[in-house]
Amino acid sequence: MTVERARVRAKILGWFRVVLVAVGLLPWLLPIARARLPLGTLGVALDFVFFSMCHRRPARTLVLDGVAMPLCSRCAGIFLGVALAAAIGRPIVSLRTWRWHFGIACALMVLDVVTQDLHLHPVWHPTRILTGVLVGYTMVMGFLSGLARDHKRSAADAPSASAAP
Repeated sequence: MTVERARVRAKILGWFRVVLVAVGLLPWLLPIARARLPLGTLGVALDFVFFSMCHRRPARTLVLDGVAMPLCSRCAGIFLGVALAAAIGRPIVSLRTWRWHFGIACALMVLDVVTQDLHLHPVWHPTRILTGVLVGYTMVMGFLSGLARDHKRSAADAPSASAAP
């Protein structure tokens, strides 16, 4: 791979992270925007994008600025975790390490789901958000780690500028 191609890949990765941050923040910003701006049909359409992703039960959904979020608090936490991981971009981990992190995050989420559905505790938005953030963050952390490893491998294969004729 040429040095120029490696730079282009790095720029694409950077823009991809920006898109992940924007998508991850959308369910958090949408209710505030709908409360303060005349979004009309656009606001309804943006809200509808999330309709098939989540049950949106009122007791499990946060209200921001008087408008219900388009996702329950756990799903909103997943989106927030995606945004945070894309913004921070660390740590870059091995696949083996990522599997452990992701497995633990998923186990904690399942534990919260089961204990809540068995009525061992009420709906606690902080734990729903936290378990969602952990899953979303570790999911994107693994994805970005894989892309970083691939980019690093491709950059190492690129001929150096000094080796050009």
